[in-house]
Amino acid sequence: MSLRRGAVYPYKPVLQRPGQSLQRLIVSADPLNEAPLPVALGLQVIDRDPGSLLSVRLEGHGWAVITTIEQVIKSRLDEPVGVISSDEQQAVDNALRAALDL
Repeated sequence: MSLRRGAVYPYKPVLQRPGQSLQRLIVSADPLNEAPLPVALGLQVIDRDPGSLLSVRLEGHGWAVITTIEQVIKSRLDEPVGVISSDEQQAVDNALRAALDL
């Protein structure tokens, strides 16, 4: 499977926790995604607006929560269910910069 930044994937966590989202938005750079590493960086995508300035609405997918950035095990991702728009990607990038003071 080819992992791409800006794609939304169903995710099967090793240990599922109640209330944990089962979708991830990949935010790591494509060279990292293509590297022979077992992980990429992703955000949890949830169904409802969490009411946070550090969340971005993704049309048709829900809300990407910037504060949930985490390592995502590549082998636990299914086929992508969609790709976010360039405007949504820009909003995610801006929120990541704000959260990480970049």
